[in-house]
Amino acid sequence: MRVKVMVVALAGVMAGWAVHAEETDPIEQVVITGDKLKRTEIDSSASVGARNRRQIAESGMTSLDEVAAQMANVGTAENLSIRGVQAYGPTGGGGKTITLVVDGVPQDGFGQDIANLSVWDADRVEVLRGPQSTNQGRNSLAGAVVLKTRDPSDVRDFSYRVSAGNQNAHRVALAGGGAIVDEVLAGRITLEQRKRDGDVYNPTRDDKRSNHDDGHTLRGKLRITPWGDNYQALVTLVDDKQEQGYNTVEAVKVPASARENFSNEPRNTENHTRSAALEQTFRAFGSDITLLTTYSHNRYTRIQDYDGTELKQGYRDGENIDRQWVQEARANFDTQVFGNKLKGVVGLYYSQQYYAGDDLFTVPVSYVLGLTGQCRVQATCDALYGADFINRRQMQDNASKTRAVYSEADYVVGKMTLTAGIRFDGERQNRILQSETNGTSALAKQVYTQLIRGGIFAPDSVQDLSTDNSVWLPKFGVRYALAPEWGAGLTAQRGYRTGGVDYSYQRGSHSYGPEYTKNYEASLKGAMDNGLVVSVNAYRVNWTDQQVDVGANSLDTYFVNAGSSRLQGLEAELRGKVARNLELFGAMGLARTRFIDFVAPAGDYSGHQFARSPRQTQSVGFSWTPGRWMLNMNLQHASGTFMDAENVDRNDGHTLLGGKATYEVSKGVTLFAYGSNLTNQTYITANKLVSVTGRYNVALGAARQFGFGVQGAL
Repeated sequence: MRVKVMVVALAGVMAGWAVHAEETDPIEQVVITGDKLKRTEIDSSASVGARNRRQIAESGMTSLDEVAAQMANVGTAENLSIRGVQAYGPTGGGGKTITLVVDGVPQDGFGQDIANLSVWDADRVEVLRGPQSTNQGRNSLAGAVVLKTRDPSDVRDFSYRVSAGNQNAHRVALAGGGAIVDEVLAGRITLEQRKRDGDVYNPTRDDKRSNHDDGHTLRGKLRITPWGDNYQALVTLVDDKQEQGYNTVEAVKVPASARENFSNEPRNTENHTRSAALEQTFRAFGSDITLLTTYSHNRYTRIQDYDGTELKQGYRDGENIDRQWVQEARANFDTQVFGNKLKGVVGLYYSQQYYAGDDLFTVPVSYVLGLTGQCRVQATCDALYGADFINRRQMQDNASKTRAVYSEADYVVGKMTLTAGIRFDGERQNRILQSETNGTSALAKQVYTQLIRGGIFAPDSVQDLSTDNSVWLPKFGVRYALAPEWGAGLTAQRGYRTGGVDYSYQRGSHSYGPEYTKNYEASLKGAMDNGLVVSVNAYRVNWTDQQVDVGANSLDTYFVNAGSSRLQGLEAELRGKVARNLELFGAMGLARTRFIDFVAPAGDYSGHQFARSPRQTQSVGFSWTPGRWMLNMNLQHASGTFMDAENVDRNDGHTLLGGKATYEVSKGVTLFAYGSNLTNQTYITANKLVSVTGRYNVALGAARQFGFGVQGAL
């Protein structure tokens, strides 16, 4: 309610400035980085939330998830979601529903995790809401997140930031570059190193770093322009490593607010991504040609206490490797047809994705018997079989190849702009699955052997499976210029997520097909006289052939194309300078999700809401720069969500206050203080994670963080 009041108050401030506006800087027409047709924000009907370099630096935010959470209909509490759709889909499924692109490199696998991904030296962050299938292709049914960092220039510069804070946190960041050979060769290097103990204590292991967050990001860029503006090659190399604990805490023996985890086994993840990109741009055949070659390699390892308690109830240990190579060629053109302007893009796309996984699950016999329905009373099984363990090793090698051709164009007739686009995606997936099952005792071996003979467990085997998907993705739209800086539009387009092959411990493996959405969207965008840029988008989505999990339990992951659902909602955002030293921003998102048809062995979920789908997101804030001072404050709210499709257990809503204050001591030296969740709100982002009878963990949002530092630029 308080956030709603602030939104209304901010609207009143807007109206007041509209009447008594000071002279402000001209409105900057920014080209959307994630739009291959190179439209500006105001000239596009797409629903886009964005922050530029200055806005990110003034906010005090250091990670991509923090920046994205300020935008309408974006949730980041536990997993990234756009318009109420999680990155892994409402019930899981094949590929992701949200694409992450960093400096032109599409991230794959665990490299798509935006939590704690550094925005140091970022030039721009964008969230494109709604299907980007025509624009980005596979796995962007719900939207895309785009991070663009600063490119090299001939002007030499150097910047730094050093900070320390609570939870024994410290962070060091450096960036600099300039001409190596004037007007021919320029370079830029950035480095950020961070370390934080975290906000969870483990009394079982006496570990004060149970939820630690350590990592670094190293980036190098080289811009080559041997023939001036006629040709440019941009080389980008990135090494990003994140080492983290877990944010789950005990919720039965002690209150969740105590932030204690009792795991007797280590709980660590290491997420390491290396990527390279070569982007070549030049003019040929009357068009701007772009040749983009990218490669990414992600290695994700984890060791995890399976039950999250002090009891010896098993663990998980594994390694996942994702590699992706992409080649894209596109041409942007502007011409006249029948005396009217035609602006378009045509492109070819090819990618190869490889995934290798090796996971070992060690769990009690009683746990397996309970999940498979073999225990009438779980406590009895725990007493009889709790000390015997089954080991299940799951190995897989996946290879996918995607080929696509696409085109999109705007045709301007007077005040009206007609848009048409099409993309063809063809994909082939090959998956080799292998399992090895064993037991730690004669009794455990006897139990799993009987489960296999009884058809309850799939037998160990090597399976070589493949599937093919191909799809046409049309897009149509119309936009009308209401005024020089205002436009209204309507868009209809098709989105999709690729199919795949899954594995059930009980049934074995099988393939499932793509899922599709029909998307209808209305937009209104413009700039007010006082400098505020306003955008409003309303949407409706019909989702068919939905990939839904009809497995009977967590050992029986079994996806079929049997679901359908409907989404509808609204986004409204504003931002801009209303005076030379005052900038305002605000966002409001409404999202309604509903399964129309979803029947699983556990129940009929038709009519239920998507899991972890916030119905409301809101944020307001300002940046004030009087003299040598700068004060930035932001308030962000997300409503509570359901834990799963059953719609029983709920995760908490939350309202978070954050900000940053700086004082320029001298040229190149600025002192600052920062903070997030300043009211130290405790809120659950994943509820009742049950693994032991009578016990469960919950995942919590980050506790209050604050600190001080020095920054500057030369």
